[in-house]
Amino acid sequence: MASPAPLNTTAPDGAWTFYPFLIAMNRGGPAMVDFGKARGAFGVHGADDGWNLTHLPTGTLIGVAPSAEAAMRAAEGIERVWDWTIADDPDAAAVPVIREVLRINGVKRSESRPVRGAAVQSPAMAA
Repeated sequence: MASPAPLNTTAPDGAWTFYPFLIAMNRGGPAMVDFGKARGAFGVHGADDGWNLTHLPTGTLIGVAPSAEAAMRAAEGIERVWDWTIADDPDAAAVPVIREVLRINGVKRSESRPVRGAAVQSPAMAA
């Protein structure tokens, strides 16, 4: 089965840069984030519950970090573990590495937005 069309294009690789992007929501259509930073397939923006780490191609939430720096470190830690430019979920070999990098950086699950790939969410992230 082919991946769906991306919600956003990936950002330039290299330094984190201000980059507007769409995020998927639990209700209604996508919402625009015009104050976020992005790099490659990841976007970061602040919200009421912390700093959201977003998968840009799908607009879905990877998790919520305690700071922008933690969200960016988590993204940098997982960016080479999987081909994030596609909408497919990470494979079984990548999932434990992704979970651990997210855990180390304090990235947790949020119920306010759709979460990317339940497989990458560790049991601890459910809390």
